[in-house]
Amino acid sequence: MRKFTEWFGLKRMPFDKNIDEQSLYLYSQVEEMHQKLELAVDSQTGILITGQAGTGKTTGARVFLDRLETNKYRVIYLGYDQTGKSLFARLAVEFGMKLGTSGGRMLQLTQYIKRHVAGANKQLILVVDEAHLLDWRTLEDIRLLTNSEMDRKTTVTLILMGQLWLRSKLKSSGNEALYQRLRFRYGLEGLTRKQTAEYIQKQLQSAGCSKELFTEGAYTQIFQASGGILREINNLAVDALVQAANQTCQKVDEKLMKLVIDQRETS
Repeated sequence: MRKFTEWFGLKRMPFDKNIDEQSLYLYSQVEEMHQKLELAVDSQTGILITGQAGTGKTTGARVFLDRLETNKYRVIYLGYDQTGKSLFARLAVEFGMKLGTSGGRMLQLTQYIKRHVAGANKQLILVVDEAHLLDWRTLEDIRLLTNSEMDRKTTVTLILMGQLWLRSKLKSSGNEALYQRLRFRYGLEGLTRKQTAEYIQKQLQSAGCSKELFTEGAYTQIFQASGGILREINNLAVDALVQAANQTCQKVDEKLMKLVIDQRETS
């Protein structure tokens, strides 16, 4: 079994989720999402980013946030935690503080933010990912955390990310106040057929390959099988390159791509 990176002369593993700004495929939707994020940060208000799983919400947001000056902004990322107890405990760990066991943890956090973050002339940006999995109480606590000054001043810029049905959840489960506080909203969709080909080419170029490794027919097969979802495009492309290397092929054609897709669907 051949190592496909060596077979195709790649300098690193392509289609890696841990990419930098130079490797990010900045198609129109990502650029629009970055514009909305910039507006939210500049106006110190909330933003809701939704999209099907695998569309690149987290990666696109991370690349934007990595650009921000660390002496002006404090970015804290919180992943999924269905109950707020440990979610806010992790936030406290980020601040280097210990929350009390009583019911005043939210007050402790808001006071700390006001005193040590806003007081240091830094803007706190709180990124909550996989928010569609959070329960009502946790979402309400998040709203309270971003509303510590009773609408006179916002000390936390909230970036709430999740799958498409997060919007419906916020509007129908008693979290309307939080939904309204998210002034900017953006829905990220999958790539088009043309963008799918451009994305694959960009990823291969970033890995050190200037040759065309996929035929037009293979691109069409990947687009149709993935629905333009980035994560699925990544998976299909890597599997195809592995298969091509094992068969000592210089390119992935439509026939080989169909074989890979059929194997993935039956395995």
